[in-house]
Amino acid sequence: MRLLFTTAAGILAAGSVHAATWTLASHADYAFLDDNQTGLQMTQGVAWNAEANEWVTSWQYGLARFTEDWQFIEASGRFDLETGRIVSGIPAALADRGFDHIGDFEIRDGIVHVPLDSADDHYQNGHVALFDAATLSYTGALHEMMGAPTNRRDDVASWTAIDHETGLGYGKEWALGDTLNVYDTTDWSYLGTLQMDQELKRVQGAKVLDGMMYLSTDIGTKSVYSLDLATGHVEELFQLPIFEGDIRFETEGLALRELADGGLEMFVEMVIDPDAVEGQFDGYTRLYRYVLENDPAPVPVPATLPLVLSGLAAFGLIRRRA
Repeated sequence: MRLLFTTAAGILAAGSVHAATWTLASHADYAFLDDNQTGLQMTQGVAWNAEANEWVTSWQYGLARFTEDWQFIEASGRFDLETGRIVSGIPAALADRGFDHIGDFEIRDGIVHVPLDSADDHYQNGHVALFDAATLSYTGALHEMMGAPTNRRDDVASWTAIDHETGLGYGKEWALGDTLNVYDTTDWSYLGTLQMDQELKRVQGAKVLDGMMYLSTDIGTKSVYSLDLATGHVEELFQLPIFEGDIRFETEGLALRELADGGLEMFVEMVIDPDAVEGQFDGYTRLYRYVLENDPAPVPVPATLPLVLSGLAAFGLIRRRA
């Protein structure tokens, strides 16, 4: 997981929806460098904080809060346009240990369970740090998240998912594999693995609801999957839209929320660089909203935010895996 960069250049057709229950309802674009750097704050993960009726998002170096209709509230880190430097929202107590990458995350009982690792050390330092969802402040709790002893040591903490009914936590290595790591979220101690009936790779985020896990992937088809935690059955739900031309785009985290009528909505992040040029700050985050077919009332999303700056060097902000 890392940053990419907008204009709505050259979008092809939306990817085919393989499960008829999910429909692409809308999308909204957020410029990296609007007044609040809104798009930047959405480039890694997203989760619904039901206790506060707010969204929480992440980028590589921090967290942010948004209202239910996606109005910016606050952020813990930013890119300083005057100095060209990162103002990290990762506390010094964590940064001093080499942590420089936040992934997709989950919120439980007002606490954000943030996956952390070290991009500069090839993602071999997987941990979970706990933050207060209301203030975005670090609680001081930190737990190792390295999964099975047989896991590759690189990139096993790209994301956290929590089953709110059981209290179990989940993660997966970035590489191709057919197991999930299972954790006790009281201290994120490793419990074992869950066997899947299909291999998955490049999983960028996941959430659990009613015994089902939903996973966003950055494979060629940009597929979103479901995983039945009771049976291990994996199913492709739909594919995100694909762009034409010399454009880089990358799937990131996802959020799931129950609606008042009993339906579901899912937001999936995609970061986009329309010119496919490394180091150019002309990118944006597109937030796709999918709903169940029987969902009659889409939640409003704001209009596309204007790009205010482009062509600025983003050295240190663009992280990519090999």
